[in-house]
Amino acid sequence: MMGTDGVRKNLFCILMLLLCGFNGFGHWVKAASSPSDPHYWAGVVEFSSAPTNETAEASTARRLAEYLSIIASSAAIDTDVLVFPESTLNSHATASFVPNPADKIAPCNNLQYEPVVRDVSCAARNAKKYVLINLTEKARCPEGSDTRPCAPNGLYHFNTNVAFDRNGIVVSRYRKFNLFGEAGTNTTVYPEIVSFETDFGVRFGHFICFDLMFNEPALELVNVGITDFIFPTMWFSELPFLTAAQIQQGWAFSNNVNLLAAGASFPPIGSTGTGIYSGRRGAITTAMHHEAQTKLYVARVPKIQFPDATITKIPQPTGTPSQMAKLFLKRDQIDKYVTKDLPWSSNTQLIDSVCYGSFCCNFTINYTVKQVLANQNYYRYKLAAYDAGRTFDGFANGHITTCAIFACSSANYTDCSQRFGEAAQYEEAVTFNAITIVAKFPDRWDTFVLPNNVDTSIVPLDVSETEYSVVPSTGDSKPHNIITYKLINPRSNLFTFAIWSRVFDPISSDGVSLFGTVSPLVLIGAIWSVVASSWRF
Repeated sequence: MMGTDGVRKNLFCILMLLLCGFNGFGHWVKAASSPSDPHYWAGVVEFSSAPTNETAEASTARRLAEYLSIIASSAAIDTDVLVFPESTLNSHATASFVPNPADKIAPCNNLQYEPVVRDVSCAARNAKKYVLINLTEKARCPEGSDTRPCAPNGLYHFNTNVAFDRNGIVVSRYRKFNLFGEAGTNTTVYPEIVSFETDFGVRFGHFICFDLMFNEPALELVNVGITDFIFPTMWFSELPFLTAAQIQQGWAFSNNVNLLAAGASFPPIGSTGTGIYSGRRGAITTAMHHEAQTKLYVARVPKIQFPDATITKIPQPTGTPSQMAKLFLKRDQIDKYVTKDLPWSSNTQLIDSVCYGSFCCNFTINYTVKQVLANQNYYRYKLAAYDAGRTFDGFANGHITTCAIFACSSANYTDCSQRFGEAAQYEEAVTFNAITIVAKFPDRWDTFVLPNNVDTSIVPLDVSETEYSVVPSTGDSKPHNIITYKLINPRSNLFTFAIWSRVFDPISSDGVSLFGTVSPLVLIGAIWSVVASSWRF
């Protein structure tokens, strides 16, 4: 017979064994997801990239410490995979060598590598999770079959993603191909099509920031059957079509893939935008900030191969339009668009079309207009069509085809895609009860079409508020699709509603030279003077 003290001791032991399953006596330690699970757990980090007066070495050390703290945090404990954003860890001055994934090296405690690589390897091993970081990589030049001239110091510098497995082994490395300026950064000769397999039955493709605007490598990964993507970014948001969460959701929706997007956070230059997106089911969680911050977002992600898996959306607080005015937004080159004013009349059903050359957009809009006083601010709206080239800040050019409704903060066209300032008061004068946009787009490998929308708080609409359909057109000499995009819930805070397309032709219809698949550096990489000018060490 066991005495009272013995019973108490046994109960105490049982209790302690149970508590071993908790982290900090308050968080259950979840077993890693398995291939048979219909979900996996992902974490994406929005990380403050606000500048400081630190030296490069001190900045890198501080940021690395923050990375390691996040990886080891109780908030991250459930995650199978953890993603950090672009260009928020180190710099050219603190660049590191990175193991070739083929060598299956865990650089933990290996002094051949800088702390940004070896310490994250140790952290991934200790936390038993996949971790992907973006860093400035250095590599010895020449490398492999690359015959381009080397820099005088014999080093390349790449903007690189590095993925570690649960044992801290480098299992994947991708070097950014479509650079957005980035003086002193090299590209590979050809875009790398890179992915890695996990132990929970998901293969991840990954690419970086501006790569999203091109077919290689991003869409090539989709074409080879990848369904889950990791996307570190330092996006510079732009109205009316290219704010960060807006384009992230549209890209994931059109490809029907999972997208884990981690954004650098410095709103005064337009950088923010982090989210987890589940294909046609839309954002699981997404955030756009008006102040720099570092925050981890965790969500359970349904696997694409389990289409009936439950989805639990995690809405994030949104800034008011006044607060979001602190977020700097560039303006697209919309001045050559063909537009029509949305008529200013109450309780209207408008049926109209706008054509850019032979490309026509058909609009059916039911909307209600408030009576406003002459001295009040309010958004007016344009119906627009475009089918021609543009430049992305001079770093690359591209062909855009779009049908759109977008807001203007005054009657002057230069104020279209411009918001009211932080201190401005304005009326939401137009309520869109329903919108239908219909247009015909080429059904070709070089045309990528997506639904596109954003509200005045600079977040996209939930996909439940819209309908999007693609139907093959008949009777055309070349294959086309009829694309229909509808707003089905009333909205009085709409900024953009559009069908938006990238065309990856080498030459646009207006004669602008494009680099839809190959960067300028690659095309003229054999010319020493150009290559030399791109390296600044």
